[in-house]
Amino acid sequence: MTTQNERRLIRTIQSETEKHNVNNLTRTKAYLHFFNNHNEIHWSLLAHMVSRNGGYNMTDLKSSLIGRFLSEKEKKKLFHFIERANALIFHDAYPQLLLYELSKRENTSFFHLLPALGITKFMIPVWEHFLLSANSQFLTLALITNEQHYIEKHLINLKTTNESIFKTFTFILQEKMGLTHVIFPFKRYPFLRTYSLAGIEVREFSSVQDRIKIGKQLYSILFSNLYFDSIMHFANHIIHTASRSDYWPHNFSKQVQNDQKILSPSLSNAWDDVSHLFPYRSDWFTEISMIKDFERGMIVEDGDITKEVKRDLHMLIAMGKLPLPSLAEKKKR
Repeated sequence: MTTQNERRLIRTIQSETEKHNVNNLTRTKAYLHFFNNHNEIHWSLLAHMVSRNGGYNMTDLKSSLIGRFLSEKEKKKLFHFIERANALIFHDAYPQLLLYELSKRENTSFFHLLPALGITKFMIPVWEHFLLSANSQFLTLALITNEQHYIEKHLINLKTTNESIFKTFTFILQEKMGLTHVIFPFKRYPFLRTYSLAGIEVREFSSVQDRIKIGKQLYSILFSNLYFDSIMHFANHIIHTASRSDYWPHNFSKQVQNDQKILSPSLSNAWDDVSHLFPYRSDWFTEISMIKDFERGMIVEDGDITKEVKRDLHMLIAMGKLPLPSLAEKKKR
């Protein structure tokens, strides 16, 4: 049972979460704002940078490179899939961050309220442990595990998430792009004009364990001594519009009329906001085997993938000059 004061706190947290869960831009901004106020919560910065990439993926569907390969129906289907995943994670994670902020301010734990917010019981001892240990890595690895299992239950495994989503992704990302990347812009030296890109190539999205592995690899890269300061400078100084011109303006442009650059529109010019209904109190954590080795981190020695991204970009540009296959040829694939 919750007290009247606790119910008031829950409503406040739900309202604050809803206020920021409008679109990719508002979520991305909220994650960064929280990290800047509580930089012991590493996951919030990781979520900010991954959310930037989610925005890039959304606007890619309307870009001059990828958009031409898709019908309007396919574009909308893929956008709603990415948007849904983005919104679900925020809906689950942001209340946890706000509860931590409250617990920190009041110097007492409020994490017994997690189930009342529809958050898995797995996270209760994790947050309680963090209050005592201040182990940022342990918390981050737990949150990575939690969020991927959350979207596995509430999106990936749903019957309404048609298998054709993944078939379409495979066609775009592998046959057309070769591979896709999650990228973190950085500069090896502050005086350089252009950003290099740290990150990883993503080969498999449908497996929850592979997504958790990706999250751990990205965390290793983001908080490495080699990249952290420069990525933080980018995050705090480059406003996220979801256009790839945010980090590579010499290659991409938000403007349609710029023939010398690749069209990469801002999110506000590409897609309208979407209203979501969210799942209510359905816990993904049903057996201990689901969290086996969750606390085991990963180390990425060198995360610089600038050359690989440029290679795939040049390949896409070359493919964009080719005539599109006929409908019959596409069906054969």
